[in-house]
Amino acid sequence: MRNTIFHKIFFTIAGLTGAGIIIIFTSRYGIGLSPDSVSYISAARHISEGTGFINYDGYYFVLQAPLYPLLLAAFDKIFLIDPLISAGYLNAFFMGLTVYFSALFLRKKLDSSPLVVLAVLTIIIFFALLKLFLIALSEPLFILLIILYLYFFDFYAEKGNLLSLIIISVVSSLICLTRYAGVIIIPAGLISIIIWGKSTYKEKFGHSAIYLIITVIPSGFWIIRNYILTGTFTGQRALSSYTLTENIQFYFNTVLKWYMPVQLSTVQLFLYTFILIAVAFSGVVLIYKKRKELTITKQLGPMLLFILLYSGLILISSSTTAYDRIDNRILSPIMIPMVMLTFAVFDKILKFILKFPKGIIIYVLFIAGLIFWMENQFVNTYGNFEYYTKQIGWEYGSKKWKDNTVIQYLNDYKQFGMKYLFYSNVPEAVYILSNREARWSPFKTFYNSPQPISLNKSLNKIWRVNDKAYLVWFYNVNRDFLFTLNELQKSVKLEKIVQLKDGAIYLLSKN
Repeated sequence: MRNTIFHKIFFTIAGLTGAGIIIIFTSRYGIGLSPDSVSYISAARHISEGTGFINYDGYYFVLQAPLYPLLLAAFDKIFLIDPLISAGYLNAFFMGLTVYFSALFLRKKLDSSPLVVLAVLTIIIFFALLKLFLIALSEPLFILLIILYLYFFDFYAEKGNLLSLIIISVVSSLICLTRYAGVIIIPAGLISIIIWGKSTYKEKFGHSAIYLIITVIPSGFWIIRNYILTGTFTGQRALSSYTLTENIQFYFNTVLKWYMPVQLSTVQLFLYTFILIAVAFSGVVLIYKKRKELTITKQLGPMLLFILLYSGLILISSSTTAYDRIDNRILSPIMIPMVMLTFAVFDKILKFILKFPKGIIIYVLFIAGLIFWMENQFVNTYGNFEYYTKQIGWEYGSKKWKDNTVIQYLNDYKQFGMKYLFYSNVPEAVYILSNREARWSPFKTFYNSPQPISLNKSLNKIWRVNDKAYLVWFYNVNRDFLFTLNELQKSVKLEKIVQLKDGAIYLLSKN
């Protein structure tokens, strides 16, 4: 579908609006900081300093993929802006491009201009998505690259030329270098080339080989580097705490909340799920009957394939390997593709309905219903932004953490702790808020896993460096995968150095 002047202007304004929202909030309140954010920022700083991919605890950066901290480091080198600040500008840039290319893609797939406008506005006001762009994470870059892959694959499906193939191959390579879960783009791309490529089967085989080589080689070097340094391909992993059944439940609860009110009773949940299934089934029946006219499989196939493969990867990996529970962040790469898919299905159904004499009435009512639904989304987003402003930031970037008495003590007494290494139950907070390298206090189990870790083994790592260490302990932090103070006191000597409102600092030594 050809873009009119109106669409080009609207898409540009939409992209700038998305970028502007991120710039305004991150400039005023600072970028949000999660534990993973601290890993990225510390790695970026070390890269910029020339010490390589090193984490805030002094260990090698292997648990995450390298592209995001590499971009932060490049920004630091070129513009002399610390990653803690540049992360907000980069995220705003990613947001603007994500909205713009999503809009271009939607315009190609949808015939209804009102639906295109509503879909783009949905992406801009979708708080589950916006929140990720307010935090220093690799997801904003990952989401943008997924959209670019889908956008440029559409050109490859139309033309089948070498240039478009190289573009999607390079983008796929960057996806793999941004997050380890990006590896799913390899089978997604190969299958899409075979099924929806315009070339002959002989050419498709050659294109598949080119795609595979360009996509795999850069990530292959990173994986080999990890193995040489740590003996693991992506860092040490443990068994998951969640079963496949639990993860399926987490998956559907997360996805359903993207479309429905935030608070749902059990009855409402079943009711809305039934309605959603009924609408989806009706849409499938209509599309099947008119499949020759709609050619929806070719139009939306690569996007649907990515959603299915990525969802399958998350469900399986989260049931076998310990990491964060399935939530908005984990499923963020399929947020915009699912919005696109939903509106594309609406578009095909409405196009079919308009063929009937009074179809325009249903069309208008449907658009009105979407606007009402978007109003609820906007209210939810507004409420979350109010919470964000009250916190004056997000997680470690919030006023609560910046005013923490333990952090203030470490900042007031810069010379404290020059003799021994720091360990903490929140080492990322110690690093990012007081600029001190800190390591984890002893683990009881692996993160989000029932798999135990020997306390003696953890303590021996400490004693190999020195027979004493500082332990910075924060109260009101629930990390059940770490040994508690009471449990540690049974095996080590803890001498309290200072007692503070929000925690205490100890000298840790052998009994």
